[in-house]
Amino acid sequence: MESHQGGQRFTFLYQNESRVERFLELGCQMEYVGCYTPMITATVSSWKQMREIEKDSELVHVESESSLQLLPYELKKVYTKKRPVKTRQKGEVLPWNIRRVLRGKSRTFTGKGIKVGIIDTGIDFSHPDLSQNVHGGVNIIEPGKPPHDLNGHGTHVSGVIGAAVNQLGIIGVAPDVSLYAIKVLNKKGVGSLSDLVRGIEWGISNNMDILNISISGGKVSPVALEKAIQVATRRGIFVVAAAGNAGQLSGKGDTVEVPARVSNAIAVAALSKSNKRASFSATGSTVDVAAPGVKVVSTYPGMKYAALSGTSMAAAHVSGVLALFKQKHPKASHATILKKLFASTKVLSSSGRNSLTGRGLVQF
Repeated sequence: MESHQGGQRFTFLYQNESRVERFLELGCQMEYVGCYTPMITATVSSWKQMREIEKDSELVHVESESSLQLLPYELKKVYTKKRPVKTRQKGEVLPWNIRRVLRGKSRTFTGKGIKVGIIDTGIDFSHPDLSQNVHGGVNIIEPGKPPHDLNGHGTHVSGVIGAAVNQLGIIGVAPDVSLYAIKVLNKKGVGSLSDLVRGIEWGISNNMDILNISISGGKVSPVALEKAIQVATRRGIFVVAAAGNAGQLSGKGDTVEVPARVSNAIAVAALSKSNKRASFSATGSTVDVAAPGVKVVSTYPGMKYAALSGTSMAAAHVSGVLALFKQKHPKASHATILKKLFASTKVLSSSGRNSLTGRGLVQF
């Protein structure tokens, strides 16, 4: 058995309820007990312990801990001034990508009262374009510490979703949305499967309406993650996931990554300014929709702004648009709002839905 703090970490999934007492009896180091899924993450230090655990007829699946990381994205430019692009609205920048998903129309809805959990590297709470909309969060990787962003990715995603109207900087898709930082990745953009599951469960416990995830987890869907996303969506939470940035230039093949591959997640592809599939954007039958993801200008730590490219940026637009639909239809079911989201898309292919851009460009 490989070494991991004196043993190896596994996630155990049970049929009905987890067996906490048994793990304690065996002297295993408990890491996490699922709140909504019958699972336990624990460090097992010997094969003898593992054999005893596996005797339980309620145990349905065992997964060793796996590492997750940010989808590789491209940092195009960092702006230290408050004028990253030309188009302005009351002194603020309204980037092309935001106008694109709003169809260029004036706002009626702003996402007010809708809670979006950013499962990522954290958020820069002090950024002037975000501070009034950040309402809390959790640091899963360093419990007790604030979920501040030491990487930049989470802050950028947050700005696309909900940069505020405040006479400076930029404006997000849903500028009155409530943002929550669910930090599951460190400053290098690295985390673990169990921490991602824990982040999703925190989102369920804290009544998020939308969970935005831009993480690279390969092509094999961990059962524990599938269960967590399933529970979230059953409770009416939208799980929006970046499709991935390892697409073939030709657009061939199935390159969508976990968690976007999970059936209950909304998998988002990236588009260029000309509404073409970005050359890096993952492709496959699980791609649901697409949104701008090339040279997207948004908030960046240290009172800065940056232009980034990736399906992470595309997913953030979808989370923002969903917040607008949620505010517009407060009593509508999860299924109804999903239908409205899909029905609102601008079809980009003569053949309709395809493996490159799904149903097309998301618009409100």
